[in-house]
Amino acid sequence: MSKNNIELSLFGQVLRLYCPPDQQDFLLASAKRLEERVAALKEQSGIIQLEKVLSIVALNLNYELEQEQRKNLENKNVLMACVQQLDSSLAKFQSTDAQAVPIGQENNE
Repeated sequence: MSKNNIELSLFGQVLRLYCPPDQQDFLLASAKRLEERVAALKEQSGIIQLEKVLSIVALNLNYELEQEQRKNLENKNVLMACVQQLDSSLAKFQSTDAQAVPIGQENNE
């Protein structure tokens, strides 16, 4: 097996997947969390059929992903507004600073 391939067991099935070596631990941990979520939902809901449970978990994961994407977009917009405000303040400061007379060169008349 290539060093870029990984073999993992998920829901009783062996999967061989391409995965860069530096991401393999993350993939294994992700597979473990997925199995834990499926087991918890099976226990809570009483649903036995793996396909139904997987569909519900996939829908929940997709919903969570979309929520995080919305939050990231909102955070990006807030940060962009802050940067624009800082740029504006800096420009105002620089324009008033350019009009100021340097220290030691005041008109002493």
